[in-house]
Amino acid sequence: MKTRKPLEVFRGLGMLLVLWAAALIAVRLQLVFPRSVIVWLSESPNPQQALVAFSALVSSGVLALLRLGIEVPRIKPLMASETVRAYITGIPLWVLGSIFAVAIGALFLVFPSCQSPAFVTFRVEGRQETYQPNGTLVAKPDEFLAITAQPMQQDAILSCKWQYIGEAFEVIGSNSGCELNLKLSGQPGNGLLTLQASQDFCNQSSVFSLGVKIVSP
Repeated sequence: MKTRKPLEVFRGLGMLLVLWAAALIAVRLQLVFPRSVIVWLSESPNPQQALVAFSALVSSGVLALLRLGIEVPRIKPLMASETVRAYITGIPLWVLGSIFAVAIGALFLVFPSCQSPAFVTFRVEGRQETYQPNGTLVAKPDEFLAITAQPMQQDAILSCKWQYIGEAFEVIGSNSGCELNLKLSGQPGNGLLTLQASQDFCNQSSVFSLGVKIVSP
């Protein structure tokens, strides 16, 4: 086993601190990392600790990959420098592994919890207006409706389950998916659409409703 000089180890730790700081700045400036990751970190009960732990996780993980000879595309240009490569090889793998494990533990303590959607809108194919929860959609007898639930945040991923009941519908029932196709009753009447929605694969959900009213032409 190669014996490293103290100066080599300090240089390696210095490189780790540089990457750690770069990850911190990148998250704060919303650079490099996907916005969904940044939003996820912000939902932590202690965002500052989550940010520090996440940055340590990323920096130690990246250095460990480089020590193992695995290229990381985003920082590949830096590896062209002999000095940088020497700094990276100065830090032992067991140190990187220890920091990685501690970072996982610290992140677990303040693990961001997912949230149910606070708001959705309903879009009906063929209509310019959108409908808000607790609103009323007015339609004609025997009309076909294609209703899509849309999240408040455009990059959110919705999971949907519908229930519909009332004389406005030919049958009562339920459906899954965020687009619902319905044929309305041939007689004037009222009905209620209920949407149970979750977002970004969270197990928490919110319930929204939309009234449907059939009027004679």
